[in-house]
Amino acid sequence: MKLNNFIIKNFLRNLNNYTLYIFALVFSVALFFSLLTLTLDEAAMKEISNSTAMSSLFTVGSVTVVIIIILFVMFANLIFIKRRHKELALFQLIGMNRSKVFRILIVENFMIYFGSLIGGILLGFFISRLLLMLLLKIMRVDMMVEMNFSPLAVLITASVFVFIFIVLMIQNYVFLKRSSLIKLLKLNKTSESAGKPVGMLTIIFGITGILMIAAGYYMSQTMFEQTMKSPFLLPVFMVSILVLTILGTYFTFKYSVAFILNMFRKSKNGRVNVSDVLSVTSVMFKMRSNSFLLTMITVITAISITAMSLSYITYYSTEKMLDSRSPYDYTVNSTEDIDFYEKLLTENGYEIDRMEKTFMHYNVMATEDNTDVELNGMESVGIVVASDTEFSGFDVSANETHVTGTLAVLDMFMSFKEGDPVTFTDGEGYERTVEVTETMSEGVLPAYLSFGMPVLIVDEAVYQELTKHQPEPDTDFEMPSELYAFNIAGGDEQEVYDLMNDDAHPSFESKLKEYNEMVELSGMMTFIIGFLGFAFLLTSGCILYFKQIDECEDEKGSYNVLRKLGFSEGEILKGLALKMIISFGIPLIIGLLHSLFAVKSGWFIFGIEMWTPTLIVVGVYTMLYSIFALMSLGYYKKVVRKSI
Repeated sequence: MKLNNFIIKNFLRNLNNYTLYIFALVFSVALFFSLLTLTLDEAAMKEISNSTAMSSLFTVGSVTVVIIIILFVMFANLIFIKRRHKELALFQLIGMNRSKVFRILIVENFMIYFGSLIGGILLGFFISRLLLMLLLKIMRVDMMVEMNFSPLAVLITASVFVFIFIVLMIQNYVFLKRSSLIKLLKLNKTSESAGKPVGMLTIIFGITGILMIAAGYYMSQTMFEQTMKSPFLLPVFMVSILVLTILGTYFTFKYSVAFILNMFRKSKNGRVNVSDVLSVTSVMFKMRSNSFLLTMITVITAISITAMSLSYITYYSTEKMLDSRSPYDYTVNSTEDIDFYEKLLTENGYEIDRMEKTFMHYNVMATEDNTDVELNGMESVGIVVASDTEFSGFDVSANETHVTGTLAVLDMFMSFKEGDPVTFTDGEGYERTVEVTETMSEGVLPAYLSFGMPVLIVDEAVYQELTKHQPEPDTDFEMPSELYAFNIAGGDEQEVYDLMNDDAHPSFESKLKEYNEMVELSGMMTFIIGFLGFAFLLTSGCILYFKQIDECEDEKGSYNVLRKLGFSEGEILKGLALKMIISFGIPLIIGLLHSLFAVKSGWFIFGIEMWTPTLIVVGVYTMLYSIFALMSLGYYKKVVRKSI
């Protein structure tokens, strides 16, 4: 038989083992090609990207996908070549030299990778259009999607995967070069820490790992509070949290899991059943040998979920943040400007609701309760005060105040809680104290007039009293004290903005324009980060699946023995199902905990609502991640059925 015919027959015989690997490769090519096609689509980029920074997000995303793919295929290739150690040794035993064995690997990998390349490009062409439609929907951009095939994207994709193929061939060559015939025959005979007992050091390091993670969590929750007082501590906190969490995760997989599962096993006093043997006993030792890999997967999971949650928090909070920052459709600089636009819009069939309000900037006493920054001798903080008669919907008593425009991020600098006292001062002996009775995120003034700070609404009598004791204004900088704005009756729309947007017209601030810009930017960030998160999920899930296949192949003999001893298929599968829950569940749970604490530590910088968007991301990620556990269990089920 000719060598080429032998290679093809051998490849077809092993094709079932490569099914998910080939699928993952095809999908990886499709993801990269589709993202690259979007980046090179000039019409789409012109429509959805209004800045160089936004365009560069696609480039960064494409490069990140390439890095993910390279790491994934190198690790997967190493797993598969180690699984074939006996086969490679047999080739050498029947007289093949290493160059012929290497040639076999080259031809097999050539068929896999370049077949996947062609399939991935075809799939990516259709996916790119679906992704563009999804991106346009997320960004709320109205655009006709056309089927455009980019030869440049094909050329770049082919070049990248030729480079990856060369890297893999170098990896295979190094593996064969370093592996002697005897080493290949004994490759999988070393046990995965099965012979190492759970001693005192394991217990000590196990408890240490859990304590390190707990310390990292605690520091993450106090980081911003501490660094607002001492900003130079921020990098110290960040590095410390990363070191504690990552090292603690490694110790958890290396020692803590074995320690905890061993306690569970001992609690049974020797009365373990087949489910315990197949799940608890198996996992407690194999996690120790795979601790580095599981740590990497857990950290990647935490990073992915954290990034996706924070980006979705921003997107999810857009409308609420805008209601706080820009409460009116249009804001102008004077009464004359309102008159001008009222005439212009009336002539074109639009009616407006005018808003002309007055307010003032006043100092409130700075205390440890309402100010989280280091005071450094500062006695008061400037803030905007308005009368309840100026803004509709307010009826404030004489000794009360309502706080509006309270974004979560402001808690880093100044916070007002219901029941807190607020003392106004002119700095010359006058003081007036009121109590906060209500707080709300909706604002009554645009952020550029209130300087991003909350606005205090007080009783008209209190407002007049404060006016009488208002300090002399700073002659170097005139603080704004009047609002000129209007809303479009029936709601604003793009046609109104286009009508007003003329260089010859008075300048204005548009809520609609700001909304579109925020949605486009946050939507693109959510799309890119979600895209990369899915790529991370695909690779980490596949790696865990490949590891389970590898373990399953090693344990085939054990299933055969169990069946001969009288254990049913259902009893064995029950233990294997528990093994899948532990093997996939522990990295996922630890990764989710890492991400939840990370999100909780700084979510307020990105938006107003935390739990709803975060739980949506966690739920979707967990559901997709669970598919790989079910696929692994399906593979085990097939092997168990064939074991007798």
